[in-house]
Amino acid sequence: MSTESRISSRPIFAAVAVVVVLVAGGIGAVVGASGQERAVTMDLLGVVSFGMTPLSMAAFGMLVTASVLAVLFTLVSVASRYDNEVGDRA
Repeated sequence: MSTESRISSRPIFAAVAVVVVLVAGGIGAVVGASGQERAVTMDLLGVVSFGMTPLSMAAFGMLVTASVLAVLFTLVSVASRYDNEVGDRA
């Protein structure tokens, strides 16, 4: 008698995503701290304008990274719903 157990990889992906977002925030803080011109504002598609401070650049990096990862994870979740062979391979 064989018992099958499935382990979800979602917690692993969530942990990796949190680490990646935190690293992006750290890189953004370094970029903001080492910026050449402090008084220059950064325009994002002509809509949003913010100064290049360490805090704003860290927030920007974290926001963009989290958004991209959320879109990618959502696309993978949607695609996995339509994968008919998942039950056969497991």
